[in-house]
Amino acid sequence: MFARRIVAKHVTKTTAYAMLGATAVLSVLQILFTYLGELSELNDTYTAWQALIYVLWGAPRYLYEILPIAALIGAVLGLGTMASNSELIVMRSIGISLWRIVGWVIRSALILVILSFVLSEWVIPYTNEQAKSVKSHRSVAALGEVKGYWTREGQRFIYIDYANSKGQLRNIQVVDFDQEYRLNSVLDAEQGQFVQDGRWNLKDTEQVEIQDAGNAVKRDAVQQPLALALQPKYVHMVTIDPEDLSPSQLVSFMSYMHEYSQVPKTYQLAFWQKVGSPFALIALVLIACSFIFGPLRQQSMGFRLVIALFIGLGFFYLQDFLGYASLVYSPSPAWFVFVPIVFMFVVGGYLLRRAR
Repeated sequence: MFARRIVAKHVTKTTAYAMLGATAVLSVLQILFTYLGELSELNDTYTAWQALIYVLWGAPRYLYEILPIAALIGAVLGLGTMASNSELIVMRSIGISLWRIVGWVIRSALILVILSFVLSEWVIPYTNEQAKSVKSHRSVAALGEVKGYWTREGQRFIYIDYANSKGQLRNIQVVDFDQEYRLNSVLDAEQGQFVQDGRWNLKDTEQVEIQDAGNAVKRDAVQQPLALALQPKYVHMVTIDPEDLSPSQLVSFMSYMHEYSQVPKTYQLAFWQKVGSPFALIALVLIACSFIFGPLRQQSMGFRLVIALFIGLGFFYLQDFLGYASLVYSPSPAWFVFVPIVFMFVVGGYLLRRAR
């Protein structure tokens, strides 16, 4: 039992170092090539130094995107090194099953899974806004400004000419309908301010109410409270690309949209892609294990790496294609996001089962 723990620690440590090393190398290459691409956009207001700052702020997003391929390459390198040293043969000869070794490798990959979650939840939403601020020469607060925003809450339609992430509104119009979409009232306000818990305070309001007899009554007020489920954070989220939102932000925004109207599929796609990312990483690690124990076990390390790169890139191109196709053809993007992942699990499991 003690010897098996030593072997488990050795496999986990070797593959973890290989995955982290592959992650570091790919991250540096991604940053370098992205910076070289930014140099073609230099002008009087966007200097080489600003381009470097922009690329460095965007580095967490690049890291997040390459983690699954880094796990694939790292698993091939780590297991391949042990196979070249005949360590895997010794492990199998003393009764260690193939699936146990695969489990140890997947345990190493959990480091990258945790890193992926941390980046998507807490790091990327912040750093991406900083990167956009550098390139657009606008403050982060200015990036959160919305002009000409429509939203709906049940039978109420709201138009906001200007809003920002601090909860300040200008030129608001609120149109209320009854259940049969007959006009009940129209409220116009010059300014508004978020108070708390769905409460807003409007200033300089003018409200026209339609009575049952068909008469209209106009009321003016210096201040008027208004109950809206809309919150400043939701207004701010409109200015951010769905894929740049954290999983918790996506859940919050989709819950709000689902309660009062229809959730755009772009947000559903971004959410399911983030949910599927850890499973995609593990599926690629499973494929990497099949390279070492399966049909490629007699091939050189270089050949394995080339095949791993082709498989990894092909997987992501397929996943992106199916993801965007789901915006048109599927009732839920979850189906198309998980189809490539399930396929990789099935192929990897089949190859490993044959190798066993």
